[in-house]
Amino acid sequence: MWRHRFLIKGSGQELKWLNKLAKRGWLLAGIRGNWYHFKHVKQTYRLFSEYVPTELVAEITQADQVFQVLATVQVAKPDIQVVYTGSTQPEVVAAQVSPGDPQMRLKVALGMRDKAMNTMNLIIYLGVGFLAVLVFTMNNPIQMDLIGAYALIGLLVAFRFVLSAKNLQKQIAILRRDTQSYDGAWMPTMHVFIDPLTTDLDTEALKSLGRWQLVGHSRKGAYWYDLQTLASESEIKQVLHPVVPTDATVNVMSWLGMAPIGWFL
Repeated sequence: MWRHRFLIKGSGQELKWLNKLAKRGWLLAGIRGNWYHFKHVKQTYRLFSEYVPTELVAEITQADQVFQVLATVQVAKPDIQVVYTGSTQPEVVAAQVSPGDPQMRLKVALGMRDKAMNTMNLIIYLGVGFLAVLVFTMNNPIQMDLIGAYALIGLLVAFRFVLSAKNLQKQIAILRRDTQSYDGAWMPTMHVFIDPLTTDLDTEALKSLGRWQLVGHSRKGAYWYDLQTLASESEIKQVLHPVVPTDATVNVMSWLGMAPIGWFL
């Protein structure tokens, strides 16, 4: 069978999905773009994935080992291949394995995002051009119905791409925070108000959230920080909770929000 999923190649989310299907007897047999091919098997497999330099893939696929190579995917940026392996060995199936290199996963995700955006732009231009041709050549009611049908299909395809892009961007944001790699990323500025504080926050210990800047503080000990971050309001509060006094109140406002009334008094 074939399944379509827009997932970061080699990510934990992808592996979780592949292993879920493997437990049901559907083993990965190949990958073409975002289409995954599965075959039905009677054995229970545990799947793994790793990033391998292109020049080493041939040696891995030819080696006689416990892990069976199921599929490989060439990644253009960076120039590596994602190798998917599986095993039926009981000790391997029960093993606890930590996720792969997050820096490499981030690079793969960014490359996928660029490719997806180019594809989406191309589809939009072709779709608009196709509808324009139909409109200018319309000469009977049937063509009007066809235009409506094609427009509806186009909207559904665009909606699917938007959902996929949103999911991918969410994964990229998590990887950026995990790796503290924000190069080339646009990060909205969140306004963080903490009241009261007796001294400045140790922003170096909180750099996993993003870039901190002290804006000012009031005479009563209320502090205002600007934080360039990809984290949500709830995530910021969760990280700050153990480092601020128990009686302190944390308010987080987006770049469209306003300061709490009276913070400057």
